[in-house]
Amino acid sequence: MRLRGTRLACILLCAGLLCVACAVPVSGEKAADSAILLIGDGMGPLQIHLARKASGGEPLAMERTPFSGTLTTHSADSDVTDSAAAGTALATGRKTNNGMVGVAPDGRHLETILERARAAGRSTGIITTDALHGATPASFAAHVESRGEREKIAAQIAASGVDVMLGFWKGWFLPKSAGGEREDGRDLVAEMRGAGYEVVFTGDELRQAKGNRIVGLFEDDTGPTPAEMVSAALARLGKNPKGFFLVVEEARIDWECHDHKLEAAIERVGLLDAAVVTALDFARDDGSTLVVVTADHETGGLTPEGKFTTGGHTDTPVRVLAFGPRAQRFTGQIDNTDVPRRIAEVVGLGSFPE
Repeated sequence: MRLRGTRLACILLCAGLLCVACAVPVSGEKAADSAILLIGDGMGPLQIHLARKASGGEPLAMERTPFSGTLTTHSADSDVTDSAAAGTALATGRKTNNGMVGVAPDGRHLETILERARAAGRSTGIITTDALHGATPASFAAHVESRGEREKIAAQIAASGVDVMLGFWKGWFLPKSAGGEREDGRDLVAEMRGAGYEVVFTGDELRQAKGNRIVGLFEDDTGPTPAEMVSAALARLGKNPKGFFLVVEEARIDWECHDHKLEAAIERVGLLDAAVVTALDFARDDGSTLVVVTADHETGGLTPEGKFTTGGHTDTPVRVLAFGPRAQRFTGQIDNTDVPRRIAEVVGLGSFPE
């Protein structure tokens, strides 16, 4: 699924042109009841810069949002975070150690903003191009001391009550007897169906799905794009008059930067940007939805010339960009823990975290 040359430029240019109207600032004090948080895993400022350059210099849709700032990303025990600690910070407003998911350094469970939204009667959704048990999506609905506890994470995700969950690969949701990875014999797919979810495995099945509560466990060759997943989620979550919270992760920017595959990383930024367009179109029509775009960390130590200087993560501050009611709350230099705190403030979820 590689886009090259004019195809890549076309995706990025179309994303930008579709979102020209989004550059108009909105009223600073207008009320919001919903929020969409889009996370580019590994997407530092130079990943965005080089994606813009690849589009012929046209700003990306995410750059056309009226407010922007920078985000520090260190974890509780390191200047250089991993995705688990960064995801936990974005989900809970608290720092934790690298490798820990949804828990404090002492192992105490931390409330996530998704859980707060669900408790307040809002609809909730998780979208990722990783597996649903991946460190970043798991941080919003699971609580374990190690991101490697995939069996436990998948069980917690399956029981989370999140309305829309769309990700890739079903292995940790199925027992080994059914071709999965689980040692405990549980069939989480059957359990989720029993709880009222419609479970789909291809992009075509997602497009044809009728249920409001849906789980997607896709494969690379038949799965939907991030934009298609966002569109499917918003068609369901947007029905709740109380509002919703949706988190969206494009995980594969990080993967490609780890492997020093610049063109593929830029392609993934373009695919995230197309999902941003979908989110912004919804927010502009809805009028009461906050959209925040950021990253968990930078990967690869990318230079302006497109050279990678490391195979790992860095402590480079990342960008945060926002559109919608009170989006100016995301300007200046802030910390990743400030993101859920300010989202909660804007959409009326009370003091967060407690």
